[in-house]
Amino acid sequence: MKLLYLVHQFYPMHYTGTEKFVLNIANMMQKVGHKSKVVTYSFYDESFYDQRMGNILIKVFTYKGLPVIAVRHKNIPIEIGAMLNDGELSRVTENILKRESPDIIHVGHPMRVSEFIKAAIRLGLPYVLTLTDFWLICHRGILLKANGDLCGGPQRGRLCKQHCPDLPGPKIEQRLSDARDILLKAERIISPSLFLASVFKNEMPNLDIRIINHGLRYSVLKQNRGNGYIKGNSIVFCYAGSLGHHKGVHTLLNAFRGLGASNCLLKIYGSGSDELYIQNLKSIAGSDRRIEFCGVFSEEQVGCILSEIDVVIIPSLWFENYPLILHEALACNVPVVASNVGGMAEKIKDGLNGYTFKVGDPEHLREILTGIVENPSVLNTLKDNIRNIVVPTIEQEAYTYEREYKSELVVKKANARVEKDIKRY
Repeated sequence: MKLLYLVHQFYPMHYTGTEKFVLNIANMMQKVGHKSKVVTYSFYDESFYDQRMGNILIKVFTYKGLPVIAVRHKNIPIEIGAMLNDGELSRVTENILKRESPDIIHVGHPMRVSEFIKAAIRLGLPYVLTLTDFWLICHRGILLKANGDLCGGPQRGRLCKQHCPDLPGPKIEQRLSDARDILLKAERIISPSLFLASVFKNEMPNLDIRIINHGLRYSVLKQNRGNGYIKGNSIVFCYAGSLGHHKGVHTLLNAFRGLGASNCLLKIYGSGSDELYIQNLKSIAGSDRRIEFCGVFSEEQVGCILSEIDVVIIPSLWFENYPLILHEALACNVPVVASNVGGMAEKIKDGLNGYTFKVGDPEHLREILTGIVENPSVLNTLKDNIRNIVVPTIEQEAYTYEREYKSELVVKKANARVEKDIKRY
């Protein structure tokens, strides 16, 4: 099969959860004999691109053996992160899809590439859509109100108008209508978590959403050897991910700074595009020698990082649906402390494989961290429990998706043959 993956951003410039998901699945499909290619939006300098169609710049390159088509507007629209209608991009999408002629299109994230989905609909190309966040029903993508509070969903746009006045009412209605069209015309809609699926079904009850958990590349993971914790042991806490306000790293730092103990460290891995926010994080950390900003990390380094720490902390302020670092931690036998919302609360159970704390509450988080530092032996029980938890492999995830591809491809081709025969007679 010829498989074309659509994603809002991709390696090597972007490397967080959704990009990793697309890379892993596309590479696995190559390994079993299919032809995989990625189409993505990109933000490289103009000199990077060597093709141009109208106002769209194009570059074809290879990343880790995977062909990539990167597109970008010559003059990037201000609303590029929220818009579902893009007249300039729509002029080239059919051309690219006709040239690539994929059997199946897999949408890893529709942001900035939604015009390719619309072109697929016009051309009768089947597509599978994996939900990785709330972008299709939330122009912010993370279901947070303008004031930063959690949002339960747009409710047909009514709550958007009430809590997000920065987006005009008519645009909200048109956007939700376009999103509904994209969702309803997908051959398959997949969600990695029950929580994420429930949010979409609450907004659109007639959606048929199947659950396929993300799998992990166990070849890059290492078992954490920490065991036999006793009172007085030094504890290394860790955050690994992007540094954006909605990730709540400031909540973690405020909680950690309040710990009076000296036998604990906090390592923060990752980067972000908001320099002011990163400066704020470093200001909160101050001169505390127990806090270390460790910079970016590659997927190949995840195992080494997790093998040398004791607890992973995920302090997100939004409804994370299936954070890969959470599952990578569990696969490496590392307990997790996470906000008590979204897919995190679905996976982390207090006293079983970690602890949850009230989202955005540094005092509650501090209580949990204090309990671990003062009584490290609690980690022994958590780690014993985690050994019984099975996290899917990327091979298992890819095999499940391959079955979905083949099922939809067969149905689509059969329908096409029937239509052809009807026209013939």
